[in-house]
Amino acid sequence: MNFNLEARHADTLLHLDHHGGRRLAVLENEAFRWLEIDDVVQSVLCRTTPGALCLPHQQALQSCLPERAQRILELGLGGGDMTRHLAARWPGAEHHCVELDREVLRLYRSFFQGVEQPTLHHADALAYLEREAGTFDLILLDLFGQDGNPPLMFQPPLYQTLARRLAGRILINLLPRTRLELERVLVLCAEHLGQANVWPVPGYRNIILSLTRD
Repeated sequence: MNFNLEARHADTLLHLDHHGGRRLAVLENEAFRWLEIDDVVQSVLCRTTPGALCLPHQQALQSCLPERAQRILELGLGGGDMTRHLAARWPGAEHHCVELDREVLRLYRSFFQGVEQPTLHHADALAYLEREAGTFDLILLDLFGQDGNPPLMFQPPLYQTLARRLAGRILINLLPRTRLELERVLVLCAEHLGQANVWPVPGYRNIILSLTRD
């Protein structure tokens, strides 16, 4: 079920707060519940089908998923849209979610978490990767700050550490502000992970990168 980003209409405001210089709101209508940060929709929950993916970039991510994953890592949680979808898709998988923003974690637990029971980590993505000893056969990298992808996304240490933790497929949701940012991430992937496939999301700035390591 698609969520109309431009014509969205809320019947109820469930939560409104200013945290860390940002405006966070949770709203809902009869069909959907969604999280907005500074009036930008971050996550959408379909109330009748919690595992459905409602945003265009998430549907692009869905098309790039492997046939099977047993140990999953999400770097960046938001409202847990991919978390719910993957739990419904592979109910027996071990699933870890890393989120730096404590308030986002709280909102997920209060308004968006369903029957899925991921292991939640309040941590910096790179710090978690450096201390985690295991590997994952699916990693989703979806990190954003107030101005777009954080500087971490354009620096070698993240990709060097990902290379030690990836034993399967990685999907990266990139929102490049310039062509140079996209080219920088592609170079870092090629140097440390492998050649990435590039999937632009029609009508949006999002670009999905996908690559698989044996």
